[in-house]
Amino acid sequence: MSRKVIHLENKTTSEHKYYGSLVAIWKDNDGFPYHRVKRLNLSQGWENETFKIRLGVLLTPSDVEAGIKNGTSDFPCKNS
Repeated sequence: MSRKVIHLENKTTSEHKYYGSLVAIWKDNDGFPYHRVKRLNLSQGWENETFKIRLGVLLTPSDVEAGIKNGTSDFPCKNS
């Protein structure tokens, strides 16, 4: 089973962090608009003046051997 990875860029601090859920992002970042973002389709990413989000998939060695690529539409990310 694949694991989703959410990349968060904080534009004001230039920090890049990786999370497994929007709730984790919300708890770790003051001012993150969780209730707005959770209603959006994030498959193409999202950004505002402070934050930028990109989605990906955590690949295992067997995924790589199978030719699966991170972030491509041919490998849908399933909620875990």
